[in-house]
Amino acid sequence: MKINNTFKLIIAIVVSELAGIIGSIFTTPSITGWYAGIVKPAINPPAWIFGPVWTTLFALMGIAAFLVWKKGLDRRDVKIALGIFIGQLVLNTLWSIIFFGLHSPGSALIEIVFLWLAILATIIAFYKISKPAAWLLVPYILWVSFAGYLNYSIWQLNTSGSGQVACTQEAKLCQDGSYVGRTGPKCEFAACPGGNNDLWKTMTDEKTGITFQYPETLLTTYIHAQDWPPQVQILNEPYACTEAGSETARAGKTEKRLVDNREYCRTSIVEGAAGSIYTQYAYAFPKDNQTVIFTFTTRATQCGNYDEAERKACEGERETFDLDSVVDRIARSIKSQ
Repeated sequence: MKINNTFKLIIAIVVSELAGIIGSIFTTPSITGWYAGIVKPAINPPAWIFGPVWTTLFALMGIAAFLVWKKGLDRRDVKIALGIFIGQLVLNTLWSIIFFGLHSPGSALIEIVFLWLAILATIIAFYKISKPAAWLLVPYILWVSFAGYLNYSIWQLNTSGSGQVACTQEAKLCQDGSYVGRTGPKCEFAACPGGNNDLWKTMTDEKTGITFQYPETLLTTYIHAQDWPPQVQILNEPYACTEAGSETARAGKTEKRLVDNREYCRTSIVEGAAGSIYTQYAYAFPKDNQTVIFTFTTRATQCGNYDEAERKACEGERETFDLDSVVDRIARSIKSQ
C-alpha cells in the first residue's frame, strides 16, 4: 500500500516521539528521587528544561526521517539510512534506561559514546540523500554532546572519593530501645527520641499575631527542617485548592492532603544539591473564613550516599515519615491573640 507524504510525516514524528515516551517511563520517577539528590555540575540545567528540549529534538528527528523516507524505500541507501536512524533511537532509549532506570552514570557514559557515534553515522547517511535532513539532526548531536559532558561530570562527582560524606555504620542505643546512626557533614550521632528533643515550643508570629506550637526538631535522622519554625501568612479570602503541576516545575506540585478528615492544600517544589534533596513546602488551610499558609523547607539526605545498612534505614525513614501529621498538629495548636 502506498502511503502519502502527510502520513509518512506523521508516522516518522510519532515513532521518534515514542522513543522519548518510552525513555520518560524510566526518567520521570528518578527526577524527583535519585536524580534530585545526586551531585551535579554547576552548569547542569534545571530538570524542567529537559522535557521541552527532548520533545523538540524528537520532532526534528521525525521530520529528518520523513525527508529521507519520501525519497523512496525502493532505494537501498534510503533503507540503510533509516535502519541506522532506528538503531540510534534504540540507543537513545537505552541510555535513559541505564542512567535513570538503573542509576548507573558510569555504564550510561559508555553507552552514550555509542549513541553519539550512531547519530553521527545517521547524519552522514542522511546527508547523502537529503542535506536538509542531515542539518535537522545537528541540534540533536550537539545536545547529546552536552549530555555526554553532564553524564561524565555526574559520574565523576558521585563516585567514591569525590568528596561526598560517607559516615561509618556505627549505631547508638537510645533509652527507648531504638538506635540512631551517624549523619550530617560531621558524621555526628543523630539525636535520640525523647528527653528535650521532642518537646514542642511555642511561637508567636509578630506580623499575624498568631501563636502556635511546633517541634524543635523533626526527630528524624536523615530528614531535617530548614526555615524552621514555619513562616506564617494569612490571606483574607476563602480557602480553595486547585491540584496541578509537578514537584520539579517552577510553580511546584499542588495537591490536597487529608489528615483525620481535615484538608490541607500542599504545594511542594523539589531541588537537588550537594547530595541532598531540598523540598520547599507551603501548606494552606482554612481558619475563621481566612486562609492560613505555613511555609518551610526540608533537607533529605540522598540515601544512595550511604552503605547498605544506612541506606536501608534512610529509605525506610523517607517512606514512613509523615510530614502531614506534623503540620496538622501545628495547625491545630494555632491561637489568635
